Amino acid sequence: MAFGIRRWGRCLPTAVARHRGLWVWVNGIALVGWAFAAPAVAQQTLFNVPSADVLAAGNLYLEEDNLWRPGRREETFFALRAVVGVGSAIEAGVNLGGLVAEGRSVPAAILAVKWQSLHNKLWSFTTGVHGQFFLRGSADGSPSGHAYAHTAWTPLDGTRVTAGIWYASSGYADTGVTKGVLAGFEQHLGSTLVVQADWFSGKNSLGYFTPGFAWTIGEWVVYAGYSFKNSDPHENAALIEFGRYL
Repeated sequence: MAFGIRRWGRCLPTAVARHRGLWVWVNGIALVGWAFAAPAVAQQTLFNVPSADVLAAGNLYLEEDNLWRPGRREETFFALRAVVGVGSAIEAGVNLGGLVAEGRSVPAAILAVKWQSLHNKLWSFTTGVHGQFFLRGSADGSPSGHAYAHTAWTPLDGTRVTAGIWYASSGYADTGVTKGVLAGFEQHLGSTLVVQADWFSGKNSLGYFTPGFAWTIGEWVVYAGYSFKNSDPHENAALIEFGRYL
């Protein structure tokens, strides 16, 4: 995540970005991906879908994510994320995930780049790529990749709707090549609270619908949501994330 509480814009205002920071313990369903084939996204997101926000050059975002399935303590997952603004409406990041509370972890890193080629008052167009690499090598899995493109529309001040497409190579979201559509919604409720939701299509490890909120408390942002698996309600999960911009 890294939506936070702010006005829409290509880059986070420098004055805001300098006074926030973040640790994260679960990238929603993305982290489940590392432990159960659903990769996390190493850039600013709503919950799982990359957002239409791009960090200003030199700004850093840190996140810690926690995800768990109620009543199944052995299925509690953790992830860490770092994202930096490169400039020219580009940000790059890395996730460390595949970490579980009980049992064998499958540590993996996802490298990501996001580029926003168009931005105006009503519309923005954003593309990005991710590369997943298992830190213990081929014993845990082969490298894989993911790409997406989406358009965000801001019809009203404080409201944003996102829609796009995505493609993943074998091993990223499923055993074979997968592709589909994505969507997101964000609505400001006052100056500190945002109600938001996102969705990846398909019966794969990315295929979840996650509604929730982002709440700014001083210099911190807390994200909370509940992820509904497209094809299997037994895979539903709760998540909470903590973030801060530096």
